[in-house]
Amino acid sequence: MASIHLPGELRELMKRHGKRNIDLANLLNIDPTAVSKILTGKRVLKAQEAAAIHDWLGTAVSIDAPIATPIPIIGQVSGGNWREAIQQPIGHLPSPDPSIPKGAFALRVVGDSMDRYVEDGGTVVVDPSDRALFPGRFYVVLNDEGETTFKQFANDPARLVPCSNNRAHVDITIGDGTAFSIVGRVIWRASRM
Repeated sequence: MASIHLPGELRELMKRHGKRNIDLANLLNIDPTAVSKILTGKRVLKAQEAAAIHDWLGTAVSIDAPIATPIPIIGQVSGGNWREAIQQPIGHLPSPDPSIPKGAFALRVVGDSMDRYVEDGGTVVVDPSDRALFPGRFYVVLNDEGETTFKQFANDPARLVPCSNNRAHVDITIGDGTAFSIVGRVIWRASRM
């Protein structure tokens, strides 16, 4: 029995069998965008998905897609008011997605100003190479006193917005005289249910 080495050979084999991306999406019961990620090596197949492809195409699947590497949890970030940045290695988080860039790191969230998205004690993954501000995205920011916070960026006027059920948290207006720098964009979150 032949083996498929992902992602390149899977695309070719599907083409030979007259299969389309939507057919694979329906087979695996996943969104078509997830199929695109599989075929470009940005998403790793789960064991049951590889087995389904084996049955569907009559061939074994060996995964040559990127291997997810552990992400270091390097400390804490305030999910509240500005708070001293605490850099204390806590351990590692298994990578939830092999496309997470090298250099990304994780932080534990302390506080409730972002609890609509990440509860106190949750973990966020930060991409320090992605610092451009775009409305609706989430960022870790550092002020000139060495304090950090985790907020959502909004514009008109430019500000860092808490996403909290606690109404005591207020926006941080950009340009109010507080100097800060962008540590990186939050690209992933995890918290215990």
